[in-house]
Amino acid sequence: MASYAAQASKLVQVTSPPVALSLILFVYERALVPIYASGPTNYMLDWVVLGGILIAVVQPFRLSLAVNALVAAVLLTAAPNATYWAAVLTSRRKDPVWGPTYTHLSVLFPLVVALVSFFRTGHSSLRPPQEYRPMYAALSYLATSYFAKTVWPQVSSLNEISDSTVYLSLAGIFYATWISSLQVQPKKSTKKGEPTKSTWWTREARVAVVGLFFAVWWALHPKLASPVLPHPLKEPYDHAAFPLRVLSSVQSITGLISVAEIPPPPGEEDSEEIMHSVRYLRASHSILGGVWTDQKVMVIDDQKPVFDSEGKPLGDSIYAAFVLQEAVRFVQSPSSGKSRKFTNGLIIGLGTGISATAFQRHGISTTIVEIDPAVYDAARNYFGLPDPGPGKVFLEDARGWVERQRASIESGETQTRFDFVVHDCFSGGGVPQHIFTSEFWEDVKKILTPDGIVVVNFAGIVKSEASRLVVFTLLKSFGHCRAFHDLLDKMSPEQYESDFINIAVFCAQTPLSFRTARTSDFLGSPLRRHVLESLSRRELDLEVIRSSADKAEEQYILTDARNPLGKLQEEQGHHHWSVMRDVLADKYWEIY
Repeated sequence: MASYAAQASKLVQVTSPPVALSLILFVYERALVPIYASGPTNYMLDWVVLGGILIAVVQPFRLSLAVNALVAAVLLTAAPNATYWAAVLTSRRKDPVWGPTYTHLSVLFPLVVALVSFFRTGHSSLRPPQEYRPMYAALSYLATSYFAKTVWPQVSSLNEISDSTVYLSLAGIFYATWISSLQVQPKKSTKKGEPTKSTWWTREARVAVVGLFFAVWWALHPKLASPVLPHPLKEPYDHAAFPLRVLSSVQSITGLISVAEIPPPPGEEDSEEIMHSVRYLRASHSILGGVWTDQKVMVIDDQKPVFDSEGKPLGDSIYAAFVLQEAVRFVQSPSSGKSRKFTNGLIIGLGTGISATAFQRHGISTTIVEIDPAVYDAARNYFGLPDPGPGKVFLEDARGWVERQRASIESGETQTRFDFVVHDCFSGGGVPQHIFTSEFWEDVKKILTPDGIVVVNFAGIVKSEASRLVVFTLLKSFGHCRAFHDLLDKMSPEQYESDFINIAVFCAQTPLSFRTARTSDFLGSPLRRHVLESLSRRELDLEVIRSSADKAEEQYILTDARNPLGKLQEEQGHHHWSVMRDVLADKYWEIY
């Protein structure tokens, strides 16, 4: 029995450092992503963590357990505000590479060194011989990274626990460890030969002091939290000195999902100099979409606007890209060249639900596949998405859903096929690369009707490696594609190489031709009229993308085995971060 207890103790000693450190790494990254986005946040993060572990393991000197515990406790106490303010101040310099790196070095690096040093001091088993220390550091890093990126994100209950709570709870534990490990010298005898009196610092006394400390700490620790809003947000938050109202904010499986409004400034409701009267859906450091509100709600043709769940009227989309997707209804029959009747559509990636809402208003049965439940809830409550009906909403990863749908069709279990699929899964400067491969598109083809259309929204630079990969793969899979941009004016050849834009790529197994827009297509929307009437002027020359290729065509085909899209998008994420900083002022990103 004693041997089992010893083995269990040894196991705890070995696993506690990476588990504790990984939790810190998890909440630190989660706190930074709303300000710096995922790509810039992770750019140098792993190197900083590995460097901190290596220095803590290799350095020859050791402090006492009490001192190490106190240092770790003080750093953890400062961590909530240090993380937030370091990120805020560095981000204002508009450098998505060195900004997060400076934050890592000033906040995370000392924490890593202190925590690893503490565990090395406390456990003799974690003090390997000098020659094995680099290997131990590497193994510690791998274990820490695994827990931070794989284990903790699966613990859904952590979504309701703030980063400040995690930091400060661990700080309290380290303070208690420091108190418990203090050595109080016994009172010396005053008479020669008289035995030394025992100290009052007994186990019972330590427990009492630690208990008193936790009572005081529990009352004081909320005052040490960062200014970040609680998640989930219990009620709308109005900033006292800044024109911002946060309606909803929740940590979810794809990051921080929040809905915010910029209200019209008193007395300046008609001002065009500043952005106002807008509601937007934010996913960490990305805008998934938004609509105009208040005085900027405009309709044409005597139509009624869309209303949210509280009955507030909503105006046009702030992005033309989502309206552009609706042009799938204009694709004509390949056999007759006449208008088609679309009855069944599929949306992969919902956002604010602009196109999904429009399709339903046109009487099209619309199925939605969205990975994040918080995004679907936001679209329903704040952006006027109608209820698609029973069996029409699937909150899961699209890859597995499409595979199951294909299997269901091939087995004869269902005969439901889709007239079109709108695929819009861009967020935060990148895309989920596993739903851009040839294998995925083969599955999509099987759930489409023979003349079905897929519309892929892709954000990026036209003449870029990522765009070539997407376009070549779609052409390989479907055979016929046409693409359109969402800019206000016609694109110049120079803009093909510089502008970060939304590209809607329409693909089918048959040639594509589009009818002209009609008044009924606009649904009372001035933006729809503008975008859909100018569709022909928005077309991109795909030959420009193809002719700029410097490799054989097959080397641009994305497959499950060869897929560099994610890596390319991470690199492009720095550019996307800068674009987002131009869309909204710093203060809007700093309040979440």
